Amino acid sequence: MPSRLNADDFYPQEERHESGKESESPGTSRQQSAQECSPLMHRLSLSQMTTKKWSFEDDLDAVQKLGLRHIGLWRWKYEEMSEQATADLLEKYQLKPSSISWVGGFTGTNGYLLEDALAEAEEVIRFASWIGARNVVVSTGEQGRHIHSHALRLAVESLKYLGDYAAEYGIELAVMPMSASAAYGWTFLTSLRKCRELIEECDHPYVGVCLHSYYALQERHWKSELRNLLPDVKLVRLCDGQSSAKPRRQCLPYSGKMNLTGWLDFLETNGYRDIYEIDTWCDEVWQSDHIEPFQRSLEALNAHFPSFRDEG
Repeated sequence: MPSRLNADDFYPQEERHESGKESESPGTSRQQSAQECSPLMHRLSLSQMTTKKWSFEDDLDAVQKLGLRHIGLWRWKYEEMSEQATADLLEKYQLKPSSISWVGGFTGTNGYLLEDALAEAEEVIRFASWIGARNVVVSTGEQGRHIHSHALRLAVESLKYLGDYAAEYGIELAVMPMSASAAYGWTFLTSLRKCRELIEECDHPYVGVCLHSYYALQERHWKSELRNLLPDVKLVRLCDGQSSAKPRRQCLPYSGKMNLTGWLDFLETNGYRDIYEIDTWCDEVWQSDHIEPFQRSLEALNAHFPSFRDEG
């Protein structure tokens, strides 16, 4: 992952740009009460990387207003406060962290020493356990000048070590693959197949996968690739794209044209019953000062997946 994160780090290299700021004030949805009664809402979370410019407390306030029970924490937000202050705010808003992002950089391509990357990850794992987070999301680091087999070995050895450490705290590590166009600075796992190779090499019960719909749905044979990965999926992130096949920009779920209905139906049919995080890296969303786009996204999720309402 990049050593210093800013807005440009979240775009594929060819897509980096700036956008204007939205000025609408927060609104409320007439369907919010119905949404809050849906079991789907109990399984949804909002990643803090989706609301990049908002403060930590603004995030918690928005998540509570949306009727969600979980939030995906981003280290570059909560580390501006003390650990106790973070825990106090989560307790105040009665929200549970679904994940913490990011740890990793095991290949050293961003200037990290491996021992520093591991020590940093251990600290995050301890904190995740203390505040009741479910997962810690991992970025391996890009391949750089390493041959693939060496980059894989570095990542596997690191994840086995951290998996043992995480097991002591009851935390699961979720490694996230990306598309090749977006992986610069982040990971050498640029396909579901490469991710499966790493997971098989690790062969560790506390090392699994964070699936991201925006990246996975760009693969032609994503269903066949996912069948072998599903038992190891720890977390699923939801995002849409402005075109169906090779989108150049992300957008909130059901604001684009990707096959999210097929994606979620496939996951549910094959037994996934854990958390879905809304995770969109888009300047238009980052510049928004209100929660109405998120409300519309939640309404669409509920409308397209009525079967979720029947689950206990």
